[in-house]
Amino acid sequence: MKPKYLSRLSNVYFSYLLGKQKTNYPPVKLWIETSSRCNLSCGLCLNRNLPPSQKSDMEFLLFKKIIDEAKDYVYEANLFHRGEPLLNPQIVEMTEYASQNKIKTGLYTNGAILTSELSRRLIKSGLDLITFSFDGYTKEVYEKNRCGAVFEETLEKITGFLKEKRKLGFKKPLVHILAMEQDADTSPEQFALQKKEFIKRFKDIPPDRFVTRKPHNWGGSLDTGKFRFITREPHSWRGSLHAGKMTESKKDTTKFIACTFPWYALVVLQDGKVSPCPQDFYGNMIVGDVNTETVEAIFNNEKMQAIRKAFKNKNIENLNICKDCDRCRRETFLGVPKEYLKKFMKDSILKN
Repeated sequence: MKPKYLSRLSNVYFSYLLGKQKTNYPPVKLWIETSSRCNLSCGLCLNRNLPPSQKSDMEFLLFKKIIDEAKDYVYEANLFHRGEPLLNPQIVEMTEYASQNKIKTGLYTNGAILTSELSRRLIKSGLDLITFSFDGYTKEVYEKNRCGAVFEETLEKITGFLKEKRKLGFKKPLVHILAMEQDADTSPEQFALQKKEFIKRFKDIPPDRFVTRKPHNWGGSLDTGKFRFITREPHSWRGSLHAGKMTESKKDTTKFIACTFPWYALVVLQDGKVSPCPQDFYGNMIVGDVNTETVEAIFNNEKMQAIRKAFKNKNIENLNICKDCDRCRRETFLGVPKEYLKKFMKDSILKN
C-alpha cells in the first residue's frame, strides 16, 4: 500500500475519532451508481421498491466529470450502488476511464446477464475487483432469493468468467463470490453441507475469495429480523478448499458508534445527486449534486458538517437513514468497526 495513502487513512482515522466537522482532506472513496436498474427482484434488496423516476443509467459525460475531479484524491471507486452495473451499456468504458486515471475499481454484480464477450472486456478493462452476489448454495434457495435468475445458468456465467480470466493470463480483477444464508428452514448442519458441495463446483477454477456475510437493514428500511443468518469470516481460496467451521452470527451490539462513512466517502447516484452513505437506498438524504458542484466541495459543505456534528454529539434522531441503521451498532476496535479493520488488513484491492 502506498505510503501517501496510508498517511491519508491516518488523517481520516483521527478526524473520525475527534469528530471533526470540517475535514482538511477530500473523500478517499466513492460509490458511483452506474445503473440503478436491475434485472432481478431479490428478497433482501429494496430495488424493486424504487420509483421508475429513480431507475436509469448514469451518462458517461457525468461519470467522466466525477472521475476528472476525483482522480487526484480518490483512491477507490465502487462502480455500483442500488442496481445492476452490467446493465449500463458503457460500464466497460467507465471502468477503463477510472482505471486509466489511477482509481482502483470494484463491481458488485448478480452475474445473470454476463456474456463471454462482456467477461473478456471487463477483464481487460483494468477492473480491480468483481464480486458476484450469489444468495443460495442450492437451486431451491438461490432461485427463491434471486427472483428471475436460474441457478445453473448463473453458475455457468461465473465459472466462464473465471476460465476467461485464466485463459487471458490476467491477475486482475480479483474475483469474490458473496453469499448470504437466508433460509430460516435450513439448519446449521444442512447449511454447512450445502456450502461444501457448492465449493466443490469451483474445485478446478477457484475464485480469489469466498465470503458469507449477514445482510444489513439498509438504514432501517429493511426488516431483517425474520431471517436467521449463519456466517463465517472470509477465507482465501488459494490453497485448500475447505468449507470451514460454521458459526451462528452474533446479534448486533446495542452500543452506538459514530458512522465512519461521513469522514471518508460519498455516494453519487445515477442522476448526479449525492448522498453521504450507501445505506441511503431511497436517496432521502441528499447533500449535493455533482452536475453543478464539485465532489470536493460537497464533501465539506454545511450539510456534511452537520451530519458529522450530529454523530459526534450522538444526536442522530433527525437523520432519518441513520437513527435505525444497524451499521451504527457494530462491534468496534479503537473506535472503528471491526469488519472495516479486517477488510483493511485482508482485502487485496487496497494493495499494490
